[in-house]
Amino acid sequence: MRLKVSCSMARAGTVAVLSLLSFGGASIAQTQQPKMPAAAPTAAPATAAQGGAQPAGPTWMVNCTNVTGGFDCRASQTLFAVRTRQRILTLAVQITPNAKKPVMMIQGPLSIYLPAGITVQIGKEAAMVLPVQSCDQGGCLTEYAPSNAEIEAMRKGADLTVTVQDLKKTPIKLTVPGLGFAEAYAKLR
Repeated sequence: MRLKVSCSMARAGTVAVLSLLSFGGASIAQTQQPKMPAAAPTAAPATAAQGGAQPAGPTWMVNCTNVTGGFDCRASQTLFAVRTRQRILTLAVQITPNAKKPVMMIQGPLSIYLPAGITVQIGKEAAMVLPVQSCDQGGCLTEYAPSNAEIEAMRKGADLTVTVQDLKKTPIKLTVPGLGFAEAYAKLR
């Protein structure tokens, strides 16, 4: 199964409350997550991934919050369904003030087959199956500590392919463009 998605840039601090998402035949309410804030589109949507052209500008945004000891910043990208403009996937890379290594957080939709986990492939590297850590009304979340080589591949523009299975166990592949990641990641340092 292929989904047509679009990427959108958003201003730091912009938060949107998302309504219904039709995914795998089920409709679910989508709301903001404290760990992975959803972003409202600020520019005309550009079609990307699975059957579309890449956007003309950077597709990664950087959001920071002031916390004790500095700023907590993350570079993130959100994929939206082209037709409904509903959020399908949010992927963020974060370096907290006290952390030495980045953490990648992936928030996928509800209505996925949980035992299959969330599969991530960076560029042409081997795909990794990550267990789903939690789900709530905003979606299902997993975290992963990417290696230096994986971060470097992303900085060089490697796309990320995220695969989930719907409740019928049909794989759904989503591509997160690497375009603009290097600039966004540099702001995290």
